Amino acid sequence: MVLLRAIFICILSARTISARDPLTRLADVRALSAEEAASAVPVRVQGTVVGLEPSAPFHFFLHDGSAGCFIKTQPSGRPGALAPGDLVRVDGVSDPLGYYPSIKDGRVKVIGKGPLPTPVTPAAGQMFSPQLDSEWVEVPAVVTGYESRDARLTLEVEVHGLPFKAELPLTAAAEIRAVELMQRPILLRGIMGTIFNRQRQMTDRHFFVSSPESITPTLPQSDGENAPLLDIAHLLTGSFGPTTLVRLKGLVTQQDSKGFYLRDSSGSTLVHAAKSDHLMPGSTVEVEGFGAVAPFRPVLRATRVTDLGGITIVKPLPGDPEETDFSAMHSEWVSIDAVFLGSREGPIEGILQFRDHKRFFEALQPGKTSDPGSLPNVGDLVRLTGICELTTSHALPRIEWVDGFRIHLPAGGGLTILRRAPWWTTQRLLGALGLMSGIAAIGVLATWMLRRQVRSQMEIISDKLRAEAIGGERDRMARELHDTLEQQLSGVALQLDGLDATVKQNPAAAAESLSLARRMLRYTRLEARRSVWDLRSKVLEKEGLAAALREIGESTGAQARPAFDVLVTGEERPLPAGVDFHLLRIAQEATTNSVKHGEANSIQINLVYLDGKTTLTIRDDGRGFDAGPNQSSVGPHFGILGMRERAGKIGAELVITSSPDCGCTVVVTINTESSTLHHA
Repeated sequence: MVLLRAIFICILSARTISARDPLTRLADVRALSAEEAASAVPVRVQGTVVGLEPSAPFHFFLHDGSAGCFIKTQPSGRPGALAPGDLVRVDGVSDPLGYYPSIKDGRVKVIGKGPLPTPVTPAAGQMFSPQLDSEWVEVPAVVTGYESRDARLTLEVEVHGLPFKAELPLTAAAEIRAVELMQRPILLRGIMGTIFNRQRQMTDRHFFVSSPESITPTLPQSDGENAPLLDIAHLLTGSFGPTTLVRLKGLVTQQDSKGFYLRDSSGSTLVHAAKSDHLMPGSTVEVEGFGAVAPFRPVLRATRVTDLGGITIVKPLPGDPEETDFSAMHSEWVSIDAVFLGSREGPIEGILQFRDHKRFFEALQPGKTSDPGSLPNVGDLVRLTGICELTTSHALPRIEWVDGFRIHLPAGGGLTILRRAPWWTTQRLLGALGLMSGIAAIGVLATWMLRRQVRSQMEIISDKLRAEAIGGERDRMARELHDTLEQQLSGVALQLDGLDATVKQNPAAAAESLSLARRMLRYTRLEARRSVWDLRSKVLEKEGLAAALREIGESTGAQARPAFDVLVTGEERPLPAGVDFHLLRIAQEATTNSVKHGEANSIQINLVYLDGKTTLTIRDDGRGFDAGPNQSSVGPHFGILGMRERAGKIGAELVITSSPDCGCTVVVTINTESSTLHHA
């Protein structure tokens, strides 16, 4: 029910609007809301044409005394060419597309000619007043430049010191008029236009000017030849105010987006001039125009620039802030040596950063510095040649408050590298330190991982070595048992096996065999005891042969108490594998014989290390025996036999010297360079 009521109200409202009388005042059209204007409210107004759309002259601006408004005509309703001052009647409908509502689908009828309305003369604070949109205005201005494009002549003007644009239809007369009015004070009549976004927010202001006749100079045309010729230092001094036409003569030092810089014998200044990009640095020119105030030094708004011909080499002034009156350097073409620090991109130019003595400053380079190869390297000593502009952080640009400067470089030049930066810059040093730190960290990590791996491998190797040592010890024990106990027990068995028959047939021979078997068993028991001692003692393995020999002496001396002495000559060194063991066993056997059979009171062992050979001597003062080949004593037979077998296994020479009551001497000599261990 509520929905049906709303629909009914909308239909009724639409019928009411469509049925109502058309609006007859432009002020009423502008007063419509966007929603109301979108409903195509009928409009019938009468007024004076005050301006045309430059690119579409069948659309125009109308003023009826109450307000101004933009009119869009329909093809069938166009009466032909219109001109400012035409009195017309327009029938159309409201259009919301505008800063304020306008009129579209206009059908135009020319009634006659009418006077243009009295223009509004806004003050500086009213230039952006919303109510002035589409208003017919008259403002004081100065033409500072122009550009022709898209059937429009666009003038750059300053109004109350603020920059604006003014559009005219592009004609030959309009461009000639623009050149004549360049830098001249004028009165500008036109329509105030508004640039806005989709939300109808104002973003800028400009003017629609119907013809060059709407631009009027406010000063009488002066004879340029009679204008006083001044030097730059007298610009805007005494009676030469901003309304006095003056002339300057000098050399062009550098181009600028607004014109060029001019130097004479008294100083330099910026000349605002349109279409002056053909002037080369070094050109001699005469400039006619009006002085204008600017920070630190007046500028000249040129109405005419005359190239006097010829090119003169212009030398830049030294711009050393420590030695120069830098306040006189404003707008001057200077040369400064400084260290390049870096760059950044500005809105329309590249900004280069430098350090000169104790001062930091910037240099502005026209265009973008997107090509890094065109710039110096950080740290390079560079000579800059360009225009010096003084700067201040104070609100007022008084010369005593100058606290900085910047250099305006010419397009594509102004930089000369005097000395390259050292390769070891701070940035590279920090980079190298960072790299070395990274490498060190990687090295520490790799070392830690390697140590872990080495420890793991060492554990594996240790386990393997322990297993191999155990296996080697088992092999040695097996060889020892095979070489001594097994063979000796086999000999005992042979002796006992023959006793059964021998006891009955030859009791004396049986008794001798039994006695021999007993001696063999005693020797076997002694060898077994020595093998057990080898297993229990770790002295040979840990401390060497000399220490093991001393341990023999201590154990032997504890039982029989002979005087025992071990002497070592030369530097003790490790012997080939297995050699020290067999030498130790030979010494054991000789010592045992000295104690048991020789009943020695003193035993002396000499271990001599010589180059290429090692000698072991065991000497006692016992009873001795007949060591000749026909000796009858069988007591030490097995011990001597064992010593000879061991000497033969290690390739050593064994010499036994003894005689009854003269003790015994056993000498073992081994060539350590060629010694090898022979296994049976």
